Amino acid sequence: MSATAPQPSNSDSSSSSIAIRQARDEDATAIRLLVTQALLAADLDVPTAEADTDLIETGYYREPGRGMWVAVEDERIIGCAAIDLGEDGHATLRRLAGVSLANLTAAAVAFSQGRGYRGVETVLPTAMTEAREAVTAEGFLNDATANDLLFRRTL
Repeated sequence: MSATAPQPSNSDSSSSSIAIRQARDEDATAIRLLVTQALLAADLDVPTAEADTDLIETGYYREPGRGMWVAVEDERIIGCAAIDLGEDGHATLRRLAGVSLANLTAAAVAFSQGRGYRGVETVLPTAMTEAREAVTAEGFLNDATANDLLFRRTL
């Protein structure tokens, strides 16, 4: 797989040539690049080796209750999403970046349902428009009473 990640497009891609699969160790560089690009585009801090070790060693997401997926087109990683352990029986959707976000979100939700989570939560800044649209389309609701960045979906 190529470690080069493209610039995210302004719209979600639904091309039949895009495949969603579980992330592999060799995808780590492309995933880090996608996440970094998404954070920079949202005017947020870039990941650091100390705070974001899950982006250095994707094996973190092979631990029980966790998972990570990538969108692949023409052998290039073009999108990613991850599920992490949350609180009170909920999963946390993280690392939603790149394209094919609707399909990646659906994979993360299906994984969470299969693991018996009660719900899925994610925090998305307002500048991450495509990610917000993808989670909303997948049934997440913005919980503005708790935090206008928080989206939740009951399973």
